[in-house]
Amino acid sequence: MSGNPNLIQNAATALHNLSVAVRQNTPGERWFFGLFWSFWLHLALFPVGYGFREVMPVVSLVCLAHCYAYNWSNSVLARLRVRPLFYCLWLMMLVGIVFSTNPFESLLFAGTAVNKGLILPFIAMECVRTGKDLQRLVIACALAVCWQGLDGVWQAFTGYDFVMRYPTNGGRLTGSLGDYAVGNYIALAMIPAFSIWFVLRQKFSTAFSAFLCFAALWSGFFLLIGAATRAGMLAVAVAFGLWNLLRIVQYKNLKPFWKISLPGALTVCILGALFFLTPRVRGIGVGGVAQDGRWSLWELAWRVFMEHPWFGSGAGQYNAAFRALGLAPAHDEITISHPHNLYLDILYAHGIVGFCLGMVFLLGFVWWGYKNIKPRLDAECAAALVNQRHSVYWRCAVWFWIGFVCWFVHGIFGHEFYRMWYLALSMSYLGIFAGAIVNGEKDP
Repeated sequence: MSGNPNLIQNAATALHNLSVAVRQNTPGERWFFGLFWSFWLHLALFPVGYGFREVMPVVSLVCLAHCYAYNWSNSVLARLRVRPLFYCLWLMMLVGIVFSTNPFESLLFAGTAVNKGLILPFIAMECVRTGKDLQRLVIACALAVCWQGLDGVWQAFTGYDFVMRYPTNGGRLTGSLGDYAVGNYIALAMIPAFSIWFVLRQKFSTAFSAFLCFAALWSGFFLLIGAATRAGMLAVAVAFGLWNLLRIVQYKNLKPFWKISLPGALTVCILGALFFLTPRVRGIGVGGVAQDGRWSLWELAWRVFMEHPWFGSGAGQYNAAFRALGLAPAHDEITISHPHNLYLDILYAHGIVGFCLGMVFLLGFVWWGYKNIKPRLDAECAAALVNQRHSVYWRCAVWFWIGFVCWFVHGIFGHEFYRMWYLALSMSYLGIFAGAIVNGEKDP
């Protein structure tokens, strides 16, 4: 047998020690082990296929149920003060089903979001017990960006992605998702992965950390540019601007104008650079923007909303609703199923009542996250000026919060609320920063 005998022996020893440690743990700890690593794999291998994204949350849910059974009182959910915000989400979904023009179809449509997305915040929040857990989740995001980006590089040179053998789409990269919406995925996945810098700086020099960051993330930027998704580029640019806004507001001697304009200028510069590097985007002029099919899709959603203003036409009823009005999109196929706008999607499907409930849920977590993370982030950054190897707990946590906020930004131009991978990412980030906040006081 070829290979290094010492390496094989060390690997076998490590696996044996891990097996012994797991067996010696209490049942609750063993179930937590399964919960954490099943969720970790879900993040790290997220783009690998539809089946994987359907199965892994269910595996995690089984582990979560046992964790609750053995130690409910110490769970994050039991100690989460803003737990009623989830009731608003469930009520919004109920409105979109009960008052739908086709309740059975809406039930099936919204119901598929449960195992693929809506259980993920509860799974994710229990996976953050310590700073080490949080750093491991950051590494999972960075690994996902790295390998999916390299898959995009392979596709650019061969014409087919390595994992699923999907071809490019009109010259745009699709990765293993099979669609150029992979640019939206990679953008949202990169945002929490940016905090890998802080994780690396705890162990390595500035130069070597920068090298490792570049090695992990360059392929993600390559895929983002190759997929040419403008909404994804906007989300990445806003993420950097928001990080700088969070950091710059602590300087009391700086005038408010500069506190806003400097992060804003950074956002515009990054967005401009990404657009400039993307020929398809660079070639779109004012006329191209005016002819964008989204304008028509947004108008259709608004017309549907005006027909069902209070409770909406129902989840997943966009296509049927505008057809019932005798309408059709100006540029897209008649089979289009969503309005390419998160807010109009919620509005047409759930009406004013459901929209308000949904915004209370989503914006409630945004505000709660900011209120709890910001002062701790400031204290941690101040301490890091004295000790470079100080805890990076809140710097990692805030990037998951930023990822959740940038999902809102991206939603102005892309997808729908019940899009499975889209909902899964946002709910995972919500759960991670919620768990980080609740268990944050335990972190050394």
